[in-house]
Amino acid sequence: MKYIFSKKNIWILVTVVVYYILLQMLTSFEASVETSNIQNFRDAFWYSIVTLTTVGYGDFFPVTFGGRAIGILFVVGSLGVLSFIISKLTDNIRRYMDLKKQGYFGTKMEGHYIIIGWSQFTNKIVEQIINADKKVVIITNKKEDVDLIKTSYDTKNCFVLYTELNDFKSYTKANIDKAKRVYLEFENDTDTLVFAINLKKNYPDVKGVIVLNNVELKESFKYLGFDFIVSKDDLVSKFVASYIFEPYVALYTEDLIATSTNEDQTDIVQIKIEEKNKWIGKDYYEAFVAMKKESNCVLIGVSRNKHVYKNPKDFLIQQGDILLLIANVLEKKNLQMTMY
Repeated sequence: MKYIFSKKNIWILVTVVVYYILLQMLTSFEASVETSNIQNFRDAFWYSIVTLTTVGYGDFFPVTFGGRAIGILFVVGSLGVLSFIISKLTDNIRRYMDLKKQGYFGTKMEGHYIIIGWSQFTNKIVEQIINADKKVVIITNKKEDVDLIKTSYDTKNCFVLYTELNDFKSYTKANIDKAKRVYLEFENDTDTLVFAINLKKNYPDVKGVIVLNNVELKESFKYLGFDFIVSKDDLVSKFVASYIFEPYVALYTEDLIATSTNEDQTDIVQIKIEEKNKWIGKDYYEAFVAMKKESNCVLIGVSRNKHVYKNPKDFLIQQGDILLLIANVLEKKNLQMTMY
């Protein structure tokens, strides 16, 4: 009942009633004069519509004093109608653009990476993903982040979704089922764990990368099905230690793990061994020598069943293995062309 008698509905009802009364009065004034071309309610209605929409065909017009007085009301009313239409149209366009900017209509990205939450740290991660020419979706619950992200990254490879982080249903707009990997990091490890549990409950097949402050929680996340858990303290301490006693090794390592932005820059890359690859069944050392000769790529390890074998000995390459190499963009392309 409250909705029926809302202020908006009352104004609509009053407007309709007044409009109907004016049409009846216009019909009454004009129908009594033989020279008038408004002889019935339909004529009066058509005249009002043409006038209120500022079309003004001129096929109907009032000739009596009363009819013209009502016509003046319609002319004045047309200004309000036109302003209302333009205002509504502008509001709808603005609302549509805002919803689009906030990711309301979703994305069709596949094989992309999803970053949940926005900070200076995740900003650096996104830079690396974009530099690698990969696609990324950023999910944030802060409206001010949307404009910042939009102006920082090309919309071709970067999609922003503004939503409450616990609104897991909205994650379908990020096409999370088609995502390659999801990155999670909260200030508190407990919050990260609770979020990860709920995320897995809604999307059991999601693959994630977790960053923790407390390395002791690694097993809890592995139990949930997250295979890649990184400890902030552990990672930072290793880098700092390396800079202390092996500074040039640290510099080289930092350069390798950073994504190349130029074709001649070298970093660590991975290539999956697909069906009909010529290295299937071949020895690791044989592949190492041939890849160095043919493409100047350095084979440094193999990942199989989520385990990394670093420079293994007496190791036969199988389909599904992931080769880890040191190479630049051009060397990697050349190697891929010679693998079949």
